[in-house]
Amino acid sequence: MSYKLAILSTVGTSVLGNVEKNVDKLRSSSARDLFSSKSKPPSKLAVDDELQELFRKMSKPGDEVFDDVFNLVKSDPLTYSAELNAIAAWLRNYPAKSTIGEVLIALYPTDTGNSIFSAAVIRHYLNAESLGFKERTGLSPSTVVKVDEPVVLRGFGKGVEWFRDGLMELIDKFAGRIIDLKNRGYRVVVNPTGGFKPESAYLTLIAMLAGAWRIIYSHESFREIVELPMLPLSLDPRFKDALKQVGQGVYKGVLEQVGVNVDELEDKGLVEVKDGVVNVKDWVAKLLELTG
Repeated sequence: MSYKLAILSTVGTSVLGNVEKNVDKLRSSSARDLFSSKSKPPSKLAVDDELQELFRKMSKPGDEVFDDVFNLVKSDPLTYSAELNAIAAWLRNYPAKSTIGEVLIALYPTDTGNSIFSAAVIRHYLNAESLGFKERTGLSPSTVVKVDEPVVLRGFGKGVEWFRDGLMELIDKFAGRIIDLKNRGYRVVVNPTGGFKPESAYLTLIAMLAGAWRIIYSHESFREIVELPMLPLSLDPRFKDALKQVGQGVYKGVLEQVGVNVDELEDKGLVEVKDGVVNVKDWVAKLLELTG
């Protein structure tokens, strides 16, 4: 009996970093000029650099630079993409891969042109070279491989003021997707290899809270796949009960009269208190909504 597997993977800029190491293999002068820059290497652009918009515009097949990068990735996908390397390594080592009837791959780039470009290249490879991908991973030729349109995660990398928005994005777009896929019968594997480090750290915790089946990671130094232990995480029931009583916009004194320790909730970063009024933080409320 076969089953369905969903792999949710963040996307960083490893594709671009590896292209920078192989500039001489690029065919077009435009691509060689762009990737040989010492002052602005594409893989390390600041989030507000003007070249980010250029990479957004180039993120589609038919663009000269895109096609040039794609051809390099196609020649050796597991070397050029840390994301593909992690996914392929895990599938190769998974003993029951012959029972996988469907693999759904969802890519999550950060809200930067270079990450979006990288995700577009990876998606194009998976769509255009699905048979080669199956051979590299040991999947059966009959296994159905589907690749979703990349979902951009906004907020991370732009500064402290955007961090709350980043958490909301992870909970809404990532935790929500895990729960939805589980309800549809998928075993959900999360690959947080790419992207910003805070994003990867929070994503791992959120994946555990949302009930992902497996979490995998490929370290950039030794390129070996690691399957992270699934810790039995959940929000402390007493905090859950207290937060349900808080709701939104309740005076601190009222809550304390019914036994809610507001100071402890605030110390844990779960609520905000302003002018004596207690509010559950947006990302906490959303997490409670999704996980119950």
